[in-house]
Amino acid sequence: MDARETGRAGRIDVHCHAIVPRIAELMRESGAPFVLPWSLDETWQVMEANGIDVGVLSNPIPGDFFESPSQATRFTRTANEAVAELVRDHPRRFGLLAALPMPFVDAALEHVAYVLDDLGADGVVLVPHAGEAYLGDTLFEPLLEELDRRQAVVLVHPMTPPGGAVNAAPPALADFLLDTTRGAISLITSGALDRYPGISFVLAHAGGFLPYAASRIDILGRTFYRFNQDQVARALHRFYYDLALAAPAALPSLLAAVPADRILYGTDWCAAPSEAVRDCSRGLDQAPGMDGLTHRMINRDNALRLLPRLAGRLGFAPVP
Repeated sequence: MDARETGRAGRIDVHCHAIVPRIAELMRESGAPFVLPWSLDETWQVMEANGIDVGVLSNPIPGDFFESPSQATRFTRTANEAVAELVRDHPRRFGLLAALPMPFVDAALEHVAYVLDDLGADGVVLVPHAGEAYLGDTLFEPLLEELDRRQAVVLVHPMTPPGGAVNAAPPALADFLLDTTRGAISLITSGALDRYPGISFVLAHAGGFLPYAASRIDILGRTFYRFNQDQVARALHRFYYDLALAAPAALPSLLAAVPADRILYGTDWCAAPSEAVRDCSRGLDQAPGMDGLTHRMINRDNALRLLPRLAGRLGFAPVP
Protein backbone atom coordinates (compact mmCIF):
# COMPACT_ATOMS: atom_id res chain seq x y z
CA MET A 1 0.00 0.00 0.00
CA ASP A 2 1.19 3.54 -0.80
CA ALA A 3 2.37 5.29 2.37
CA ARG A 4 -0.02 8.10 1.54
CA GLU A 5 -2.95 5.76 2.12
CA THR A 6 -2.07 4.43 5.55
CA GLY A 7 -3.71 7.06 7.74
CA ARG A 8 -1.15 7.39 10.55
CA ALA A 9 -1.78 9.18 13.82
CA GLY A 10 -1.11 12.75 12.70
CA ARG A 11 -3.25 15.86 12.33
CA ILE A 12 -6.77 16.01 10.93
CA ASP A 13 -7.28 19.23 8.98
CA VAL A 14 -11.00 20.10 9.14
CA HIS A 15 -10.69 23.23 6.98
CA CYS A 16 -9.05 22.78 3.59
CA HIS A 17 -10.12 23.11 -0.02
CA ALA A 18 -9.62 21.22 -3.26
CA ILE A 19 -10.18 22.97 -6.59
CA VAL A 20 -9.91 19.77 -8.58
CA PRO A 21 -9.75 20.13 -12.40
CA ARG A 22 -13.50 19.67 -12.93
CA ILE A 23 -14.27 22.42 -10.42
CA ALA A 24 -11.72 24.76 -11.99
CA GLU A 25 -13.39 24.12 -15.34
CA LEU A 26 -16.83 24.81 -13.83
CA MET A 27 -15.63 28.08 -12.33
CA ARG A 28 -14.20 29.29 -15.63
CA GLU A 29 -17.41 28.34 -17.43
CA SER A 30 -19.43 30.27 -14.84
CA GLY A 31 -17.33 33.41 -15.13
CA ALA A 32 -15.67 33.24 -11.71
CA PRO A 33 -13.26 36.15 -11.26
CA PHE A 34 -10.38 33.83 -10.36
CA VAL A 35 -9.61 30.16 -9.79
CA LEU A 36 -7.41 29.07 -6.88
CA PRO A 37 -4.42 26.98 -7.99
CA TRP A 38 -4.50 23.41 -6.66
CA SER A 39 -2.83 20.10 -7.40
CA LEU A 40 -2.95 16.75 -5.63
CA ASP A 41 0.85 16.42 -5.68
CA GLU A 42 1.29 19.75 -3.93
CA THR A 43 -1.43 18.80 -1.47
CA TRP A 44 0.46 15.63 -0.55
CA GLN A 45 3.58 17.76 -0.03
CA VAL A 46 1.79 20.23 2.25
CA MET A 47 0.22 17.42 4.25
CA GLU A 48 3.54 15.61 4.66
CA ALA A 49 5.43 18.76 5.63
CA ASN A 50 2.93 19.63 8.37
CA GLY A 51 2.16 16.19 9.77
CA ILE A 52 -1.37 16.14 8.34
CA ASP A 53 -2.83 12.69 7.77
CA VAL A 54 -6.36 13.68 6.76
CA GLY A 55 -7.83 16.71 5.03
CA VAL A 56 -11.57 17.29 5.32
CA LEU A 57 -12.32 19.09 2.06
CA SER A 58 -14.88 21.83 1.61
CA ASN A 59 -15.55 24.31 -1.18
CA PRO A 60 -17.99 27.00 0.02
CA ILE A 61 -20.11 28.63 -2.68
CA PRO A 62 -21.55 32.14 -2.18
CA GLY A 63 -25.33 32.39 -2.39
CA ASP A 64 -25.30 35.26 -4.88
CA PHE A 65 -23.31 33.29 -7.45
CA PHE A 66 -26.40 31.81 -9.18
CA GLU A 67 -29.56 33.13 -10.79
CA SER A 68 -31.79 30.05 -10.53
CA PRO A 69 -32.21 26.87 -8.46
CA SER A 70 -31.39 24.70 -11.46
CA GLN A 71 -28.14 26.54 -12.15
CA ALA A 72 -27.15 26.40 -8.48
CA THR A 73 -28.00 22.70 -8.20
CA ARG A 74 -26.14 21.77 -11.37
CA PHE A 75 -22.95 23.59 -10.32
CA THR A 76 -23.06 22.43 -6.70
CA ARG A 77 -23.83 18.82 -7.54
CA THR A 78 -21.00 18.61 -10.07
CA ALA A 79 -18.55 20.25 -7.66
CA ASN A 80 -19.48 17.94 -4.79
CA GLU A 81 -19.29 14.86 -6.99
CA ALA A 82 -15.82 15.86 -8.17
CA VAL A 83 -14.51 16.12 -4.60
CA ALA A 84 -16.38 12.98 -3.53
CA GLU A 85 -14.52 11.09 -6.25
CA LEU A 86 -11.22 12.25 -4.76
CA VAL A 87 -12.38 11.07 -1.32
CA ARG A 88 -13.39 7.68 -2.74
CA ASP A 89 -9.94 7.34 -4.30
CA HIS A 90 -8.23 8.15 -0.99
CA PRO A 91 -10.76 7.34 1.76
CA ARG A 92 -8.17 7.32 4.55
CA ARG A 93 -6.68 10.67 3.56
CA PHE A 94 -9.69 12.87 2.78
CA GLY A 95 -13.17 13.70 4.04
CA LEU A 96 -15.91 15.86 2.54
CA LEU A 97 -18.03 18.72 3.82
CA ALA A 98 -20.35 19.26 0.87
CA ALA A 99 -21.67 22.59 -0.41
CA LEU A 100 -25.40 23.29 -0.73
CA PRO A 101 -27.18 25.36 -3.42
CA MET A 102 -28.25 28.26 -1.24
CA PRO A 103 -30.21 30.54 -1.16
CA PHE A 104 -32.59 28.11 -2.88
CA VAL A 105 -33.84 26.30 0.21
CA ASP A 106 -35.94 23.65 -1.54
CA ALA A 107 -32.99 22.72 -3.74
CA ALA A 108 -30.69 22.75 -0.72
CA LEU A 109 -32.98 20.38 1.17
CA GLU A 110 -32.94 17.91 -1.71
CA HIS A 111 -29.18 18.22 -1.93
CA VAL A 112 -28.71 17.50 1.78
CA ALA A 113 -30.19 14.06 1.23
CA TYR A 114 -28.03 13.48 -1.84
CA VAL A 115 -24.69 14.47 -0.30
CA LEU A 116 -25.21 12.77 3.06
CA ASP A 117 -26.97 9.61 1.89
CA ASP A 118 -25.55 9.01 -1.59
CA LEU A 119 -22.15 10.70 -1.57
CA GLY A 120 -21.45 9.80 2.06
CA ALA A 121 -20.30 13.30 2.98
CA ASP A 122 -19.10 13.89 6.53
CA GLY A 123 -21.17 17.07 6.79
CA VAL A 124 -21.85 20.28 4.91
CA VAL A 125 -20.38 23.75 4.51
CA LEU A 126 -22.52 26.90 4.61
CA VAL A 127 -21.68 30.53 3.95
CA PRO A 128 -22.95 32.62 6.91
CA HIS A 129 -25.32 34.66 4.76
CA ALA A 130 -27.48 34.52 1.65
CA GLY A 131 -28.04 38.03 0.40
CA GLU A 132 -28.60 40.02 3.60
CA ALA A 133 -30.11 37.04 5.48
CA TYR A 134 -27.78 35.47 8.04
CA LEU A 135 -28.00 31.95 9.44
CA GLY A 136 -30.58 32.77 12.11
CA ASP A 137 -32.98 34.25 9.55
CA THR A 138 -36.23 32.44 8.78
CA LEU A 139 -34.86 31.76 5.27
CA PHE A 140 -32.57 29.12 6.77
CA GLU A 141 -35.16 27.62 9.12
CA PRO A 142 -36.26 24.60 7.01
CA LEU A 143 -32.65 23.76 6.20
CA LEU A 144 -31.50 23.99 9.82
CA GLU A 145 -34.43 21.82 10.86
CA GLU A 146 -33.34 19.08 8.45
CA LEU A 147 -29.68 19.37 9.41
CA ASP A 148 -30.68 19.11 13.05
CA ARG A 149 -32.73 15.99 12.34
CA ARG A 150 -29.66 14.46 10.70
CA GLN A 151 -27.29 15.48 13.51
CA ALA A 152 -25.14 17.14 10.87
CA VAL A 153 -21.77 18.84 11.11
CA VAL A 154 -21.86 22.31 9.51
CA LEU A 155 -18.71 24.28 8.75
CA VAL A 156 -19.58 27.99 8.70
CA HIS A 157 -17.21 29.47 6.12
CA PRO A 158 -17.19 33.20 5.40
CA MET A 159 -17.36 35.26 2.26
CA THR A 160 -17.42 39.03 1.74
CA PRO A 161 -20.35 40.39 3.81
CA PRO A 162 -23.42 41.96 2.20
CA GLY A 163 -22.60 45.39 0.84
CA GLY A 164 -19.27 44.28 -0.58
CA ALA A 165 -15.69 45.14 0.19
CA VAL A 166 -14.24 48.55 1.01
CA ASN A 167 -11.03 49.99 -0.37
CA ALA A 168 -9.51 50.51 3.06
CA ALA A 169 -9.06 46.81 3.86
CA PRO A 170 -8.98 43.70 1.67
CA PRO A 171 -11.88 41.37 2.59
CA ALA A 172 -9.62 38.49 3.62
CA LEU A 173 -7.99 40.62 6.33
CA ALA A 174 -11.12 41.62 8.25
CA ASP A 175 -14.43 41.21 6.40
CA PHE A 176 -14.31 37.41 6.33
CA LEU A 177 -13.86 37.36 10.11
CA LEU A 178 -16.78 39.76 10.48
CA ASP A 179 -18.96 37.57 8.27
CA THR A 180 -18.36 34.54 10.50
CA THR A 181 -19.00 36.62 13.61
CA ARG A 182 -22.27 37.94 12.20
CA GLY A 183 -23.38 34.42 11.36
CA ALA A 184 -22.62 33.19 14.88
CA ILE A 185 -24.38 36.14 16.54
CA SER A 186 -27.38 35.61 14.27
CA LEU A 187 -27.63 31.99 15.42
CA ILE A 188 -27.42 33.13 19.05
CA THR A 189 -29.88 36.05 18.96
CA SER A 190 -32.47 34.22 16.84
CA GLY A 191 -32.53 31.25 19.20
CA ALA A 192 -31.62 28.90 16.34
CA LEU A 193 -28.57 27.64 18.21
CA ASP A 194 -30.85 26.44 21.02
CA ARG A 195 -33.65 25.20 18.74
CA TYR A 196 -31.30 22.96 16.78
CA PRO A 197 -29.02 21.26 19.31
CA GLY A 198 -28.33 18.39 16.91
CA ILE A 199 -26.24 20.56 14.59
CA SER A 200 -22.52 20.78 15.32
CA PHE A 201 -21.51 24.20 14.00
CA VAL A 202 -17.81 24.70 13.26
CA LEU A 203 -16.85 28.36 12.99
CA ALA A 204 -13.98 28.96 10.59
CA HIS A 205 -10.85 30.91 11.47
CA ALA A 206 -11.23 30.55 15.26
CA GLY A 207 -14.73 32.01 15.18
CA GLY A 208 -13.84 35.30 13.55
CA PHE A 209 -14.05 37.99 16.24
CA LEU A 210 -16.49 36.05 18.43
CA PRO A 211 -14.16 34.72 21.17
CA TYR A 212 -12.16 37.97 21.30
CA ALA A 213 -15.34 40.06 21.63
CA ALA A 214 -17.25 37.62 23.86
CA SER A 215 -17.23 39.89 26.93
CA ARG A 216 -18.44 42.86 24.91
CA ILE A 217 -21.20 40.81 23.26
CA ASP A 218 -22.29 39.45 26.63
CA ILE A 219 -22.31 42.78 28.47
CA LEU A 220 -24.00 44.81 25.74
CA GLY A 221 -26.33 41.92 24.87
CA ARG A 222 -27.65 41.78 28.43
CA THR A 223 -27.77 45.56 28.76
CA PHE A 224 -29.48 46.48 25.49
CA TYR A 225 -30.77 43.34 23.74
CA ARG A 226 -32.37 41.23 26.47
CA PHE A 227 -29.80 38.45 26.44
CA ASN A 228 -30.12 35.97 29.27
CA GLN A 229 -27.43 35.92 31.94
CA ASP A 230 -25.57 32.93 30.50
CA GLN A 231 -26.69 33.11 26.87
CA VAL A 232 -23.33 34.05 25.37
CA ALA A 233 -21.35 31.67 27.56
CA ARG A 234 -23.61 28.75 26.60
CA ALA A 235 -23.37 29.67 22.92
CA LEU A 236 -19.59 29.88 23.01
CA HIS A 237 -19.47 26.31 24.31
CA ARG A 238 -21.90 25.08 21.64
CA PHE A 239 -19.71 26.04 18.70
CA TYR A 240 -16.57 24.34 17.48
CA TYR A 241 -13.70 26.50 16.18
CA ASP A 242 -11.10 25.63 13.57
CA LEU A 243 -7.65 27.22 13.67
CA ALA A 244 -7.26 27.99 9.97
CA LEU A 245 -5.02 31.08 9.69
CA ALA A 246 -5.51 31.72 13.42
CA ALA A 247 -2.57 30.31 15.38
CA PRO A 248 -0.80 31.52 17.40
CA ALA A 249 -2.42 34.97 17.72
CA ALA A 250 -6.01 33.81 18.30
CA LEU A 251 -5.18 31.03 20.77
CA PRO A 252 -5.12 33.06 24.03
CA SER A 253 -8.59 34.55 23.43
CA LEU A 254 -9.97 31.25 22.16
CA LEU A 255 -8.66 29.15 25.04
CA ALA A 256 -9.90 31.75 27.52
CA ALA A 257 -13.40 31.57 26.03
CA VAL A 258 -13.91 27.86 25.32
CA PRO A 259 -12.53 24.50 26.48
CA ALA A 260 -9.90 22.80 24.36
CA ASP A 261 -12.32 20.06 23.30
CA ARG A 262 -14.11 22.60 21.04
CA ILE A 263 -10.99 23.53 19.03
CA LEU A 264 -9.96 21.84 15.79
CA TYR A 265 -6.86 21.95 13.62
CA GLY A 266 -7.38 23.64 10.24
CA THR A 267 -5.21 25.22 7.55
CA ASP A 268 -7.30 26.84 4.77
CA TRP A 269 -5.10 25.17 2.18
CA CYS A 270 -5.23 25.88 -0.85
CA ALA A 271 -6.82 29.30 -0.25
CA ALA A 272 -3.82 29.88 2.04
CA PRO A 273 -0.34 29.25 0.60
CA SER A 274 1.92 26.51 1.89
CA GLU A 275 4.02 29.03 3.84
CA ALA A 276 0.94 30.13 5.80
CA VAL A 277 0.07 26.51 6.59
CA ARG A 278 3.62 25.99 7.87
CA ASP A 279 3.69 29.14 9.99
CA CYS A 280 0.29 28.59 11.59
CA SER A 281 1.06 24.94 12.31
CA ARG A 282 4.29 25.96 13.99
CA GLY A 283 2.39 28.65 15.88
CA LEU A 284 0.13 25.98 17.32
CA ASP A 285 3.00 23.62 18.14
CA GLN A 286 5.02 26.33 19.89
CA ALA A 287 2.16 28.06 21.71
CA PRO A 288 2.93 28.68 25.41
CA GLY A 289 1.17 26.35 27.79
CA MET A 290 0.16 23.87 25.09
CA ASP A 291 0.42 20.57 26.97
CA GLY A 292 0.47 17.20 25.23
CA LEU A 293 -3.18 16.33 25.90
CA THR A 294 -4.47 19.68 24.61
CA HIS A 295 -2.23 19.44 21.57
CA ARG A 296 -3.50 15.96 20.71
CA MET A 297 -7.13 16.97 21.22
CA ILE A 298 -6.80 19.92 18.84
CA ASN A 299 -4.71 18.08 16.28
CA ARG A 300 -6.81 14.92 16.04
CA ASP A 301 -9.02 13.63 18.85
CA ASN A 302 -11.67 16.37 18.67
CA ALA A 303 -12.11 15.77 14.95
CA LEU A 304 -12.49 12.02 15.44
CA ARG A 305 -15.21 12.70 18.00
CA LEU A 306 -16.96 15.21 15.75
CA LEU A 307 -16.78 13.17 12.52
CA PRO A 308 -17.73 9.54 13.22
CA ARG A 309 -17.92 8.57 9.53
CA LEU A 310 -14.36 9.71 9.06
CA ALA A 311 -13.28 7.92 12.22
CA GLY A 312 -14.84 4.74 10.85
CA ARG A 313 -12.97 5.04 7.54
CA LEU A 314 -9.73 5.49 9.44
CA GLY A 315 -10.47 2.36 11.45
CA PHE A 316 -10.84 4.21 14.76
CA ALA A 317 -13.76 4.22 17.14
CA PRO A 318 -14.77 7.82 17.81
CA VAL A 319 -13.00 9.29 20.82
CA PRO A 320 -15.49 9.43 23.75
